[in-house]
Amino acid sequence: MSRLFARLSRGCSKPYRAIINKRDLLDSRTKAEGASIAFYKPSRPAKGRLRAPFDSADYLNGLYYALLEGRFVFDFVHQEDLSAETLAKYRALLIPNAAYFRDSECATVHEYAARGGSVLATFETSRYNEWGERREDFGLAGVFGANALGETLGPQDNTYMRIEQRHAVTSGFEGTELLPGAESRVAVKAVQTAPLVLSVVPHYPWYPPEMVYPRATKTTEPAVILRQDGRSRIAYFPGDIDRTFWVSGNTDLSLVLQNTVRWVLGDSRQPARVRGEGIIEIFAWGTEPGYALHLLNYTNPNMTRGFIRRFYPIGLQQVEFDIAPGKTISDVRALRASRSLPFTQSDRAVSFEVPSVTDYEVIALT
Repeated sequence: MSRLFARLSRGCSKPYRAIINKRDLLDSRTKAEGASIAFYKPSRPAKGRLRAPFDSADYLNGLYYALLEGRFVFDFVHQEDLSAETLAKYRALLIPNAAYFRDSECATVHEYAARGGSVLATFETSRYNEWGERREDFGLAGVFGANALGETLGPQDNTYMRIEQRHAVTSGFEGTELLPGAESRVAVKAVQTAPLVLSVVPHYPWYPPEMVYPRATKTTEPAVILRQDGRSRIAYFPGDIDRTFWVSGNTDLSLVLQNTVRWVLGDSRQPARVRGEGIIEIFAWGTEPGYALHLLNYTNPNMTRGFIRRFYPIGLQQVEFDIAPGKTISDVRALRASRSLPFTQSDRAVSFEVPSVTDYEVIALT
């Protein structure tokens, strides 16, 4: 049975980003259509130092983990629910290697971007139709501002990206010009002559030591294509940066993804902003009497395995929660701790502190 992953209930003024999940479609109709990312396989088997067994969920997992680290509020949107009406709820759409894309879905994303929606996509997104047949070019080439050139390259070790100019997506990397690169990539040509932000440093051997050096110090091949048209901001990574982050755990790749999500959002502000230590997932929505904020504490050495043996409490969390214009909050209460929390309200922003979170906490704003 196909599933819809919903991560932000519908009550805040507007959820701010959605992630397409096309993986676990198992009913006979979807199998016949071949539209699920569950059936996607790379053109070449994994090899080299990142020999983790291939899982088509790796792309989604990498982006998901980066969003958790960045404390974003987001939804999961199922492929079968990819409609203009659904996308109208979101400021940005994030697509982690949705390689199999119907023509109708490509048209929907084109229309979404034309109406001012922002898009982040990676790797072979829209390279194939729902039957797994490769198109001559990306189905979303017009959105990406890029054309595919030839076969997919990789997987390869020792891949890097060079910072060609400073940009919001390179924030935090002021002390270097080189960043880790994606293990695999699609060779692309940018349609527009936008300034190059990150370029590809071609693969070179990692062993023996005397051979470990780049053969070309500079290229014009883009490692990311960034463009803006009015309110719409588009970021396309030709490489599998999300999967490479997931299997390598490289925090630089996570930061690049987080920076890029913030850039595609532009001036949009998240409806709930939570600062503090630890890894948490944030859910926020409107209810009949007011608003609710869920904080799930994932701070745990086994957080990605599911075999959690014990909880690791985290300390003070500072929250700013935006409410509807003209609304006044009279009480903020931590339901798990069964206590009211001091708060202040300035226009739409309600500020308060959650002293600690063991496993989860639910805050009711009424």
